[in-house]
Amino acid sequence: MDDVVRSGTKLSIIDRRLWRIDRANRELVAERHRTASGRFRTVWLVPEENLRGVLWVEVVEEAPSDPSP
Repeated sequence: MDDVVRSGTKLSIIDRRLWRIDRANRELVAERHRTASGRFRTVWLVPEENLRGVLWVEVVEEAPSDPSP
């Protein structure tokens, strides 16, 4: 349940995380949430001027696949 955020009655799910990698250290810099309506919002956890170095995108939840042939 770590990837579920409740805001009032709305439910959003974290589907991507953006990490900064510096040698052996990783720092979480942003999370993208998918809301119940299907929209996305990004929450930045560090100031923009600190975004230097190698960034890595972690896929937390894949988009639902289309079952149609």
